[in-house]
Amino acid sequence: MCLLHGSEWPNQCNLDPGMRGTMSISVRAFLGTAVLSITTAACVDTPDGDVSSVEGTEKQTALSTNQVLVLELGKFGQVTPPGPLATNGTYQLASTVDVEAQQLLPGTAYEAVQILQGLRDNPAETLFDLAEDAGVPAVGTIRDALPSYLESRLYGWIDGYIQGITTGDGTLAQVIDTVVGAAQTDLAHIGLDSTLSIHDGVGVHRLDTVTLALQGQSLSYDVAPLATVGVELEVPVSATVGAGDVLTIGAHGFGFPYGKIVWRAIEDQVRARYGTDLRGLLGRQVNCAGMAAYVATRCYLGVCVGHQSELNTICNAGLDHAVQKVREKVESAQVQPLALDAGTARMYDANLSDNVCSVIEDGVWTARLDVGNGLRSAPATFTGAR
Repeated sequence: MCLLHGSEWPNQCNLDPGMRGTMSISVRAFLGTAVLSITTAACVDTPDGDVSSVEGTEKQTALSTNQVLVLELGKFGQVTPPGPLATNGTYQLASTVDVEAQQLLPGTAYEAVQILQGLRDNPAETLFDLAEDAGVPAVGTIRDALPSYLESRLYGWIDGYIQGITTGDGTLAQVIDTVVGAAQTDLAHIGLDSTLSIHDGVGVHRLDTVTLALQGQSLSYDVAPLATVGVELEVPVSATVGAGDVLTIGAHGFGFPYGKIVWRAIEDQVRARYGTDLRGLLGRQVNCAGMAAYVATRCYLGVCVGHQSELNTICNAGLDHAVQKVREKVESAQVQPLALDAGTARMYDANLSDNVCSVIEDGVWTARLDVGNGLRSAPATFTGAR
């Protein structure tokens, strides 16, 4: 059988006899993604000057984008088909879910926005109501101590002080509008990192991390610490490999602690912009100590407000309770399903030699996602690696 032919290739049979049968020629021609590797053993001269194999075995390896094909050529050019691709094992999957039509903040968390807007528009009344809701005794102390005509002016003095503060970040109203805007921004994509284990057609799929793409930021969160009892993050699936090494994953779904992920995303956006969390930002903008000192000296008809310590306590307790309630409203958004109704992909061996699947490509999920606005179709793709 002739393997190489032409004057541009060296002929082993024209070499010194001592070198015949010892020279190994390796040719690697990169045609697209294909690789050809040929190794020859002993040879004899043929009438047309070709190099023909007499003894030994030639091996030809061809790699396509989807799989590796190994052919063993015997003395008479007989082809030995490769064994089946070994696919049992554990793979790390990376999925991208398109959710551009969705807002970050769940629709059920509108009360969280109302609390922040209350601090923006009516800070004094909102702080007193929040502190009272938190059971702070100082609220009753001030209301009992002040005459009604002075109490009616109290809110105005507090509002005037707080709304008049301007820091490097702007006024309280500007800062709260920015925070609310960040909470209501549109999602571009949700990334899912997961682990898929396959054994003879039976698999287990575990959701590990969720990544949100927001305003040019990529924010990733481990799911397990955020999940509540009863949320399914690891589920059984069917995982079969058919002709052409096509992987088919059966329908399944995960519990999705979306509200808790959103709260952390809001806090991370606030930190990135302001260098502190939401509570620290509100405290910096309101300046409870400064407000209490100022309002305590306000007087009307010969009677002064006083109660500086109680005013400071009410202010700080009100801000604490505001952030706590905002967090509760966001995090309590119902854990919505992430439904992966089906998945298909191609598996191949990127190693050229061991015939073990190491890469999963061209994966497509038939996915549905609910982030508080109803279950919707969400185009999704995935890749994987052992």
